[in-house]
Amino acid sequence: MAHKRKITKKHNLNLETKQITRLLKYLGIDSILNIDIIILKRLKEQLKLLSDPRQSSKISYKIWDVVMYVIISSFASNFDWNDIHDFILGKQSWFRSFLLMTGGVPSTQTIKNIFSIVDSKELETILTDFYLSMVRTTSSNQDIINIDGRMDCGSSRNETDYKEKTKPLNVLNAYSNKYGICLASEMIDEKTNEIPTIPLILDRLNIKGIIITWDALNTQKDNVKCVKEKGGDYVVPIKGNQPNFYHDLELYFNDTKLEQIMAGNTHSSYLKQIEKSHSSRIVYEYYQTSDVSWYFEHDKWDGLASIGLVKKTITKNGETTIEKRYYISSLNINVILFANAIRNHWSVENKLHWHLDFTFREDKNTTVNKRALMNLQLVNKFVLGVLTKVKPFYENRSLRRIRNCMSFNFEQEFVNLLCYLAYC
Repeated sequence: MAHKRKITKKHNLNLETKQITRLLKYLGIDSILNIDIIILKRLKEQLKLLSDPRQSSKISYKIWDVVMYVIISSFASNFDWNDIHDFILGKQSWFRSFLLMTGGVPSTQTIKNIFSIVDSKELETILTDFYLSMVRTTSSNQDIINIDGRMDCGSSRNETDYKEKTKPLNVLNAYSNKYGICLASEMIDEKTNEIPTIPLILDRLNIKGIIITWDALNTQKDNVKCVKEKGGDYVVPIKGNQPNFYHDLELYFNDTKLEQIMAGNTHSSYLKQIEKSHSSRIVYEYYQTSDVSWYFEHDKWDGLASIGLVKKTITKNGETTIEKRYYISSLNINVILFANAIRNHWSVENKLHWHLDFTFREDKNTTVNKRALMNLQLVNKFVLGVLTKVKPFYENRSLRRIRNCMSFNFEQEFVNLLCYLAYC
């Protein structure tokens, strides 16, 4: 090993000796001191499966070495290609403990160029499979996958006298609530929107027995059909883009109907939840009914089994506002599951997109090459999944603070992080 390390109390994870032994046996590691080297070598072997379109006689840097540089650098507070290059330069003796580093430390431009030729789908599959192989989940809950799009605003360019306008990178993401990671991403064509991209991302997922959610834009008959054909369920909103259906739902869920549902109509169910947020009191009321035959196009929405309303009442400083949202679903009457699917949809914003903006500052990245930026985003999503998983071991510090902590004493803290991940 290229460097010596000192074991700290943190590595014990407050576990008994038998627990540590079982943990190491599960990972196939002889000593907890070697956990980072063993795991990183495993990841490197997986990354060797990446296609490399370069001419072998002209290769100075192994493609998997460069990808490993970027992955590891992203655990610390490194936000762009220059930060990554400087980090590799400062940690090259540590990197040599598990990488050949043929050609030495690549320049900033070389790192970016190599990332622009990496096959995004191959990289995402490797990182997702590796994450799922490391993380064990004991949850028996039905997974809820939220699908939503996000733009990297820094990648756009305005039109000039000598350059055309460049649109920002726009990516459709599928976030798993059960595993806490983005399972699949698809670039949205500049000339279209999310709607035709939904089937593409669903094609890459095993959604049998899984609930799918998205926003109202994507609530289209073809997309709903795609979910059912793959054995999944859906809970999706209806808004103004389906004007006739939306208007009919408004008329159906009148005060009389809501009272009937609250009274315990046999074909419906009701749930009330109260929350306090700062100076506000928020009441959520969920109404779900299997009475769908009245709608003249109910058979055109594949698998339609129930419709619902979420009534949100906000009371603040003596003033009350009411919001209503309408949903269609393939779920039978189960208002708790129905409510969970609706509430969990915001996970894709709060647990994924927000962190990509705030924790990883992706909107500040001005990379124009879409594939390079897409691949960097895939790395950030992988790192985000790992950091989120180990967050409880850091006394629930913010992910930004955990990354800062990693920057100060990376070699030691990275061992701690992998121990925590292995124990999750």
